[in-house]
Amino acid sequence: WVENCVGCGDCMLYYFGGVCPLARCSKHLLNGPCGGSQDGRCEVNPDVPCAWQLIIERLEKFDALERLEEIYPPKDWSKRYGLGPRKIVREDQQK
Repeated sequence: WVENCVGCGDCMLYYFGGVCPLARCSKHLLNGPCGGSQDGRCEVNPDVPCAWQLIIERLEKFDALERLEEIYPPKDWSKRYGLGPRKIVREDQQK
């Protein structure tokens, strides 16, 4: 089983060759690898492939490595579940 999406509300799969770094990278890095991976395996959990290795391989395959030259700002997590918690008021409790 592999988690492919964290439901951030601001999908960037296009930029990363269809691999979501938020879902697949243990450190959730958006702007490149951490530098700690070895032999294509994650530094945090060596049983897991390095997400950034997967991203680089996919972008090479699509001849789109230039996408890695962009600097991506931190995510706006307010988009994740809409406008935040909803307020529900029973009709008989409204003023």
